[in-house]
Amino acid sequence: MSFCTVITCMDGRIQLPVIAYLQQQWGVPYVDLITEPGVNKVLAERTEPEKVESILEKVRISVNAHSSRQFAVVGHFDCAGNPVSREVQEEQIRASVRFLQSKFTVAEVIGLWVGEDFTVKEIP
Repeated sequence: MSFCTVITCMDGRIQLPVIAYLQQQWGVPYVDLITEPGVNKVLAERTEPEKVESILEKVRISVNAHSSRQFAVVGHFDCAGNPVSREVQEEQIRASVRFLQSKFTVAEVIGLWVGEDFTVKEIP
């Protein structure tokens, strides 16, 4: 079996477009979902250590049980858990990617943005 992992907001509007994008992008049939409201803010700022550790533990499970080596961190328009501009969210996503890369050096980590039209775009 082949898995990747997505660390994303809990907003159900973005789940299917992100899953489809990652399945196509990485050629995997399965996507482990780790959700938390405003997850890009949580991982970028790390002011809530218990939430950060909970997310990391779930990523560890995906890595150890499903051999996931590709992760995506997602932000999106109209986020109730992180109601800031796209520009701020994109910076948080970049910071989250760097943080996850430092914790899981064997993984490829990318950042994604989901816009109002539900198009998924990679953040450079």
